[in-house]
Amino acid sequence: MRNYNPSNFPKGRIKIALLIILALSVYGCATAPISVSPEEAVLKDLCQRYDVQWEWDSVSQVVTLTRQGLKAKAMAGSDLIVMGDEKIKLSAPLKMDRGTILVPPDFKHKVIDRLTQKFDYTLKKFRAVVIDPGHGGQDPGAIGRDGLKEKEVVLDIAKRLKQELEGKGIKVIMTRDGDTFLSLEERPRIAARSGADLFISIHANASRARSASGFEVYYLKGADEVSPYDVEMNKNYKMAFNHFSMQKNDSALEGIVSSMMAAYKQAESSRLAEYITRNTADAINSKNRGSKSARYVVLRNTVIPAVLVEVGFLSNRQEGDLLKSSSYRQKIADSLAEGFVGYASR
Repeated sequence: MRNYNPSNFPKGRIKIALLIILALSVYGCATAPISVSPEEAVLKDLCQRYDVQWEWDSVSQVVTLTRQGLKAKAMAGSDLIVMGDEKIKLSAPLKMDRGTILVPPDFKHKVIDRLTQKFDYTLKKFRAVVIDPGHGGQDPGAIGRDGLKEKEVVLDIAKRLKQELEGKGIKVIMTRDGDTFLSLEERPRIAARSGADLFISIHANASRARSASGFEVYYLKGADEVSPYDVEMNKNYKMAFNHFSMQKNDSALEGIVSSMMAAYKQAESSRLAEYITRNTADAINSKNRGSKSARYVVLRNTVIPAVLVEVGFLSNRQEGDLLKSSSYRQKIADSLAEGFVGYASR
């Protein structure tokens, strides 16, 4: 073996070697493992372990998980998961670390276990509800044959519904709890600020045809896209984003989350409307006029699943008399509460 004398080693190479050693000591090896906290997990490892297929879109930053026909969509920087027609909120947002997706500890429990169907998974679809009694103040709404005002009827029903839902452990936010006037635009704003999961606007009907009667529910159709030109709706989405742990002021991220929320809103609103119509109309022995789509402001500008309920016709003599009755109003409130809870636990 040849012996090397350090004095014979080229000075230029010594300098290069020293620079390389210094660089490695300062910056570390480029292939060093990522830092994963005990509370986090690597998404790819979870998917491989539980045989879940996944696709990553580097442009939209959305990952799609698929197994046995079930799909879940998640996004780096957001704690919102959309699985089919369900919206799931995680304890923390997904993170990206040098091309690796890290997920919070409840990701397996809430997403992977549902996809693999190894866990008796129950999603509580709502924790808080916004109840919006229509009209109020200088706006009386419909007026019955004997002067009964819509604003008074629906406020009383709303208060009764609030009491029923709170008795079941559900938080309730009222857009108004007295004879006050609110603009149509302010009602969805209250919902956006509240962080609630569902919105119900309560109304009473009227018609020139005195024979018209029955119970019906409206929902918004065609809400799977959020128009950048709808200023009021976009303001409400921005307020709603404050309840998510995601990077703020990221227009691309907000646009994708808005679309995900809009798709969820459309699917759930129509289901909720059908469920409430079918159950409540039977419970109060009213004519079932069905669930219908409409573009009312309070439905269009909400960012959560929303329905507008017409409890009956003040212009109809029989229904007008029933709506004067406190027992009938209580029956409506009871059946709406049961409808909400039944829908959530289905």
